[in-house]
Amino acid sequence: MTFRIKVLLGTILSMVGLLGSFALGYFSGGVSALNSDENLSSIVTAWQIITTEYVEPDIIDQAALAEAAIKGMMDELNDPHSVYLNAEDYQASLEYDDGQYVGIGATVQIEDGVITLIPYEGSPAALAGIQAGDILLEVDGQSVDGFSLADLSPLVRGEKGTLITLKVERSTSAQPLLFNVTRNEILIPSVSSEMMGDIAYIRLSRFSERTDAELEQVLKNLGDAKGIVLDLRGNPGGLVSSVINVTSRFVSSGVVLTTVDNAGNSEEYKIVPKAVTTSLPMVVLVDQYSASGSEALSGALQDYGRATIVGKTTYGKGSVNRTFDVTGNTGIYLTIGRWYTPNGRMIEGQGITPDIELELAGDEAVNWALNFMHGEA
Repeated sequence: MTFRIKVLLGTILSMVGLLGSFALGYFSGGVSALNSDENLSSIVTAWQIITTEYVEPDIIDQAALAEAAIKGMMDELNDPHSVYLNAEDYQASLEYDDGQYVGIGATVQIEDGVITLIPYEGSPAALAGIQAGDILLEVDGQSVDGFSLADLSPLVRGEKGTLITLKVERSTSAQPLLFNVTRNEILIPSVSSEMMGDIAYIRLSRFSERTDAELEQVLKNLGDAKGIVLDLRGNPGGLVSSVINVTSRFVSSGVVLTTVDNAGNSEEYKIVPKAVTTSLPMVVLVDQYSASGSEALSGALQDYGRATIVGKTTYGKGSVNRTFDVTGNTGIYLTIGRWYTPNGRMIEGQGITPDIELELAGDEAVNWALNFMHGEA
């Protein structure tokens, strides 16, 4: 279950920070039978004509035709969160949820053909100098202008130890920048923490299968902490179960989020009782790259008055997505609904508006939050 399409720049470029980016996704055992109607009949008829009448039948690759047809249908939806997953992307999406893959350690957000990079802390991409917000222009000399996920994926696949050259545009640089990045095995970061005086600084980089257990260990060792700064900046989302579990560490009861499908049916995801929790006062840092699961968490904490949300309005990814198995090793990742915060706010296209707008970035934002916790901001 993934909160958003997350695109991993590496062996794959699929599924998002995004890339990611909300995908209250569910891995399905199959697609329900299609209704037989005139439109479906026309597709079947076209298939039969092409495969039986084309002048060079020997060059027809029926698997490729089927893939092209599915891609065409997905493209027609004009939904950046709905994509076709070929065999490599389908397998990679499973590996992503495990929190480990081979690549350069970055997610992307794609809007109107513009590809924005968000590297993981300590990843090959980050170590090479890539920064959150860099706009990808070229991969190994080839322009990616207007590329979709399917277009981009073949350019960034590679083996461990191989080099990839990225040209990016950065808002603070007058000229494009080139970075050489070596692909490597990536263990996607989840939770990191440190005590800053009497305040616990906790960074959640994503919501993986390990996040709740990692956070539990941090909360067990808070000692005499007087408060928490929870950093969700650049967090692209992750597993819905992880988001529910993490929220349950800070809120004792109630609904975390509600989903509504195309028939108006709603489903509530509620707090799960936890043995290790905290009621310490909190500041939550967010930015325009906080998406999906991080928006669900910050939205819930805001609705319950549990934390002060500080930073920039979040990305606004609140679509419910489901991965459907198509052939056993390929699939489609389809938007099937929207999600809402406990107070009924829809996040898709809106984002979470912070309680306090803050233009500071990096460590300056953390220092501001620490001062705020001490009543000095």
